[in-house]
Amino acid sequence: MFLNLALAVLRSFSAPKVLYFHHVGSRRSPFYTLKVSAPSLRKLLESLMGSGFSFISLQHALESKKPSGNQICLCSDDGFASNYYDAYPILKELRIPFTMFLPGMCMDNKALAPNHLFAYLRTQVSDHQLYEELPGLAAKYGLKESDSISQTLFSCPQERRQELLAWFWERFNLPDPAHLLKQEKPFLSTKQLKEMVSAGVDLALHSHSHADLSRLSYAEIKQEMQDNIRVFKELGLPYKPWLALPYGREISDASMQSLKKELGISRFFGIRSHIGDNLASNLLWQRISIEAKGFDPFLDLQVKPLLRRPKRRY
Repeated sequence: MFLNLALAVLRSFSAPKVLYFHHVGSRRSPFYTLKVSAPSLRKLLESLMGSGFSFISLQHALESKKPSGNQICLCSDDGFASNYYDAYPILKELRIPFTMFLPGMCMDNKALAPNHLFAYLRTQVSDHQLYEELPGLAAKYGLKESDSISQTLFSCPQERRQELLAWFWERFNLPDPAHLLKQEKPFLSTKQLKEMVSAGVDLALHSHSHADLSRLSYAEIKQEMQDNIRVFKELGLPYKPWLALPYGREISDASMQSLKKELGISRFFGIRSHIGDNLASNLLWQRISIEAKGFDPFLDLQVKPLLRRPKRRY
């Protein structure tokens, strides 16, 4: 009874929550480090529905005049094919609305973004081997060493990442990325995307190259988004003017306002949730990952946002 009362109190002054994931499947994708299995996804969604939550479309949430903490929106990032094969059947059966945020260069399996190539690199080469190479690479590629090999690799400036990846590919004799795309087909095809759109799934923006926009100039951010939009148009796919910030790393209010004015991007999504988020007046909304180990609906959707202080905007 106490738990139900606490949930009721917390929901009474909170807005809709936005949950997201990337890859659904029984095995880890070679191009992404985290996953949620199809049975786990179903169990979580049914549990939330049984606890009094209702799933609404992101469009509905953004336009709602009466936000409610009982409402949840579901999204995914990167457009992995597992969204079609493993997640989509569950969502159709449970009648749960869905939004997918897609990086332009990956759509229809045209290319692998640098973050996907870094993930693949780590499935093929041990951390020990990578650490052995770092002393000779740090100065050349601007790497900042840390306790995490992932953080060290991603410290490489955006404009040098493809060059660094090419070096690793040659050093460890890894398969041509074009061959990997043809063999694995990790992303959704245009045909699959159109089928999902016709069934009510919304598509939205995720930059062109899955770039860390927080490290780019405004001109570079704008180009990323123009390229992202261009691919949607070339493939004949509709998109919503919403941007899920890659890695959840926020950009300045000035940059968001400029993108809204110049490109019509009306909403931005980060990953640092706290009480007071996701109100209709907010340009920046927040999302919560369900892929993290130990995800708990009560703690992650209700308690943690309450305990966090709002991040100071700049």
